Amino acid sequence: MKQELIGADDLLTVFAQHRQVLLRHTAEALTADTPVVRSDADLQRAKLSAIVVASLEELKVAEEGLIELTERLAALRDELEQRALGARQLFDLAPACLFVTDLYGSIIDANQATVALFRRPATQLDRQPMARFIPADDRRAFRDGLTRIAQTEGVTDWRFQLIRPTDSPLSISAAVRVVKSPDSPGTRLFWAIRVLEQTADVDIRQPQT
Repeated sequence: MKQELIGADDLLTVFAQHRQVLLRHTAEALTADTPVVRSDADLQRAKLSAIVVASLEELKVAEEGLIELTERLAALRDELEQRALGARQLFDLAPACLFVTDLYGSIIDANQATVALFRRPATQLDRQPMARFIPADDRRAFRDGLTRIAQTEGVTDWRFQLIRPTDSPLSISAAVRVVKSPDSPGTRLFWAIRVLEQTADVDIRQPQT
């Protein structure tokens, strides 16, 4: 899309240039100080007419190109919107628990499976720190783990416990990916978590890369 926008800017520049040329030639022809006889006046008018016609033809070609480019940009925008909508639906409806946080573990976005696992409405998860859902005795170790992850590309099997309202803690395995997107401010953590058997060992202090 960046190249398409550059092309649109180029066409707009052509419009402006031809407009200036047309105005300059018209002004020169109309304000010439040299006296002209009738035959010279006819020649001058013919010359001016040719300049006007040529400039208008070039402007018409540039206009048609701009219209075509505008239509292509509109089609590209619609395609990108459809892709984004499809990606959003895949994220929301995925059976795996997927969510996004900032580097400090504050939840930015979560899919339906995550909302069901946490047993909280999506509005109550928004901007909530993940540490809030970690047993109090493990929260410092959890934050230390986040700091370690931020210095890598991510981890594949980070194990910790997750607490929920009116329920015993769950043993969790998290795959966390560090994502640096030019379209989003700051670095994000993309999480995919799964519930382990309750007999599984949990080591929150050593995220495994």
